[in-house]
Amino acid sequence: MKLALSSEGTVLRPADDARWTGNVLMVPSAGAQMAGTYLRAQRRRRGLLLRDVARLLGWTTAATARLEAGQTVASADTLQRLLTAYGVPGTDEAVRALWGLAHVGGDYAADVAPGWFERVAACEFEADRITAFSAWNIPHLVQTEGYATHWWTSTPVGHVPPPDTIAARAVPADHDKEVLLLLEEPVLLRRSDPAVMTEQLDHLLHLAENTRTSVRIVPLHAGVVPPHGTLTVLELPNRRCLHVEEATATIYSTGRPAARLQYVIDSALAAALPRDTSLDLIRRTRAACAREANQ
Repeated sequence: MKLALSSEGTVLRPADDARWTGNVLMVPSAGAQMAGTYLRAQRRRRGLLLRDVARLLGWTTAATARLEAGQTVASADTLQRLLTAYGVPGTDEAVRALWGLAHVGGDYAADVAPGWFERVAACEFEADRITAFSAWNIPHLVQTEGYATHWWTSTPVGHVPPPDTIAARAVPADHDKEVLLLLEEPVLLRRSDPAVMTEQLDHLLHLAENTRTSVRIVPLHAGVVPPHGTLTVLELPNRRCLHVEEATATIYSTGRPAARLQYVIDSALAAALPRDTSLDLIRRTRAACAREANQ
């Protein structure tokens, strides 16, 4: 399918005048940006420079940079070569998923294929600043191992990530990313295992007190309409941004859909309790969990 581009580069509608460069279609879309971000994360995790990958592909460094920025979409053969070089397991399946996402076009891309969890984790790895709003659970990037295990064993999903992938997604306890967590109040009340919740809240407090992590509680009475899962805003290098809705799979948004999601984030932030008040509420909840665990 060919796609028309506006002057800003946003995909507008199917058409016959899309720009092609060899096997690469010029489509700066949500799926293309997600795929490029994923490829950049895989490259950087393996300590490779942009020029190393350009040499591998026989491309210029500028062309490779455009691919990683989501400004171009690679052919299946190029994706195969890249993911093989990066040592990504299940390469054939990963190629199909990335190719499908990158070529869907538009401001909206749903990732429901196996490996979706690893792909959103890679995008988080690339983000300089992360804002996450959840009304259902502690977001995955700050979960403890015990909380993550409890969450995945009690949540019916189609594709459960492997344990090592779940553990690798959490940001390190000494991370240097700027992270803002907006948690609706019921998240603190869902503590079916008080011991697990005590450990999880200890971890949240550690992050809030020792890293660039801010935790704000959104009161239930504020009336903010929450996302169905976790809504995350990833601020990427070069002033790019991806909005991510995550439940049993992942939806990536840019353009107008992202603007609507940003309104939800802004509403949650406006209604959130101050930082110190939020941390005090977390401490009191943590103490209550500890008492329940010791009974």
